[in-house]
Amino acid sequence: MISSMQPVNYKKLYIMCGLAFSGKSTLARKIAEYTKSNLIAFDTLWIEKDKEKPVPKNAEGWRYIRDAAQTGILTALRDGSSVIYDDNNPRKEHREELRNIAKKAGVELIIIYLDTPLDTIRTRENNNKVKAERHSVEPKNFEKVLADFERPTADENAMVFTPEMDVDSFLKKLER
Repeated sequence: MISSMQPVNYKKLYIMCGLAFSGKSTLARKIAEYTKSNLIAFDTLWIEKDKEKPVPKNAEGWRYIRDAAQTGILTALRDGSSVIYDDNNPRKEHREELRNIAKKAGVELIIIYLDTPLDTIRTRENNNKVKAERHSVEPKNFEKVLADFERPTADENAMVFTPEMDVDSFLKKLER
C-alpha cells in the first residue's frame, strides 16, 4: 500500500542568540558540522560585503548586512539546506523576522540562546584583547546590545546552552 502521507521536511533554521563573547560562533560551527548545515555568520558577511564596498558602521550598515544575511538564509533553505545563522539576534523582533523566513521556506526554526554569565563574557573579552583570536567589539556597540538585549521568552521555545553544559549532549538534543 502506498502511503498518502507527505514526506516530513527535516530542514531547519537554527538561530544563535546571545551577547558577544558568549560562545555563539564556536557553538554555531559545531552545530553546522554536526548537522551538515550551512553556516551564515553576520560578522563574516560584514567582512565580505565591506571588501566589495565599504559598509557604514552604523544602523544603516547593520540593516544592510542583516538583509543580506536573510536573503542568503532564505535562498539556502529553499535550495534544501539547513542553516545556522550566527548573530546576536538580541531583540525578539529580530528573531521574529527569522521566524517569518523559516515559515516562508516551510522549515522549523530553532532558537539557541547562549546564557553565559556577564563575568565570563568580560573575561573572554579581556583575554581576546591579549590573544586577538577574533575581532574585538567596540565598547559602545557591546553596551548598546547589552541594553537592548531581550532574553528569549517562553513562547519562543528556545534551547538554552550554558558554558557548563556538555556540547556533545547538547548536539544530540538537536536531533529530537
